[in-house]
Amino acid sequence: MIGKRWHATILILFLLGCASAAPRNKTASLTEPEIRITQLSSVSEAARHITGGISVQYRVDIANRANAPITIKRIQIVSIGGGAYGVSPTSSPFDARLLPGEATALEFWAPAFISDATIMGANRPVTLSVTVQYDTPSGSQRSIVVQQVNAMPGAG
Repeated sequence: MIGKRWHATILILFLLGCASAAPRNKTASLTEPEIRITQLSSVSEAARHITGGISVQYRVDIANRANAPITIKRIQIVSIGGGAYGVSPTSSPFDARLLPGEATALEFWAPAFISDATIMGANRPVTLSVTVQYDTPSGSQRSIVVQQVNAMPGAG
């Protein structure tokens, strides 16, 4: 008899623990912004067979889909796997406030490295991981997007 009461007590305590761990603040489940990155720069034809360091310009389009304002604080990119060039983790600071339903385009340059000279050079596709850090009324958050970019329109 004591064993059954003990098991029932443990079960009740477990269920209470689970209930108390559930989030109570509905703003914590803020809808993430829509994020898209585009490579704006390309390597000229005269320099397509080079290796070494280059600068690449990007534009990150961000749309606030939440019902609360957000402020973009930092964008970090890094290349993933093989591709036309590599990008080490690089971040750029911002202070762009977006009201609900608003969108913006943020541009920045990042250093890259071409290790394999080809006919297309740095104009071939590259897969990037983009981390957007932003402030919300409920605190700081971040969204991560993995996307392929390409300097050749329509080829990525």
